[in-house]
Amino acid sequence: MFDWLDPSQHFAVDVTLITTLMVLSVHLVFRAGIFSLASAGFAAIGAYTTAVLATKEGWSTWPSILAATLLPSVLAVVFAVPVLRLRGIYLALGSIALSEVIVILIENTELTNKTLGFIRIPKDVNSNHFVLILAVVFALLQLHARSHRGRAVEAVRLDERTASGLGIDVRRVRTAAFVASAALAGLAGALEAHHTTVIGPENYGMNLLLPLFTYALIGGNNHWLGPVLTCWGLTALRHWWGFDDANWENIAYGVLLVVVVLLAPGGLTDPALRRRARARLARFRGRGSGPIPAPGTVEAGAT
Repeated sequence: MFDWLDPSQHFAVDVTLITTLMVLSVHLVFRAGIFSLASAGFAAIGAYTTAVLATKEGWSTWPSILAATLLPSVLAVVFAVPVLRLRGIYLALGSIALSEVIVILIENTELTNKTLGFIRIPKDVNSNHFVLILAVVFALLQLHARSHRGRAVEAVRLDERTASGLGIDVRRVRTAAFVASAALAGLAGALEAHHTTVIGPENYGMNLLLPLFTYALIGGNNHWLGPVLTCWGLTALRHWWGFDDANWENIAYGVLLVVVVLLAPGGLTDPALRRRARARLARFRGRGSGPIPAPGTVEAGAT
């Protein structure tokens, strides 16, 4: 699909498409009011599941990817019981701890080759697969956003007590969002493993979380399109500017996060931001058109 690009650009586009799935994984929990940063850990589970099945057990690629999507989902159901009891910063810290524990277990398990990781993972995926998967995910997210379940998720994010009073099962909504997020992260991790053909525990640390958190927060929680467009836009700018230094990139993301939190706490898809923008535009147009005559007055020279 992107054969007209040179190899480095083609690789960057493929990575961006996979990263989009990871960003949506973070968005799903943020939209439900769950400040979870466990997506990196679930991506690691997905990547290592498909790597083990494809290289050690002789599975073909797509059954391995399916298993890598389902296993994080099942584990998320188990992890949701203790993790989702937490709130606020404690939930964020608990989810980060969960992600780190997953990586530590991978580093100390023979089945996962410990710190050595995997090489020569079968590369049977391409851009067409990524675009098709993203199209399906986009369609499902849009259908969900327009459904009563999507409105229930938004109600839980805005006010859990009010949502519960309206008859919404808050625990079920939060658990479903957590499980769906884990499934997307596992799928993204599996696709990345088959795309790069090489994985290691160091791929799933804090360096992965900061960009995802930035894209999701700037894009906002009101609609999935905000984080997606933010991911694509910032990634394009990064490649255009030639940001090869990870430290400077992290600093830039940190500064950008501070600016967004101060100017648009709800992200780019926040309705309040759009209302303020329209109000300022209306005032600007009002200044440009001059004073508006009072009702009943006649301009000079009119007959």
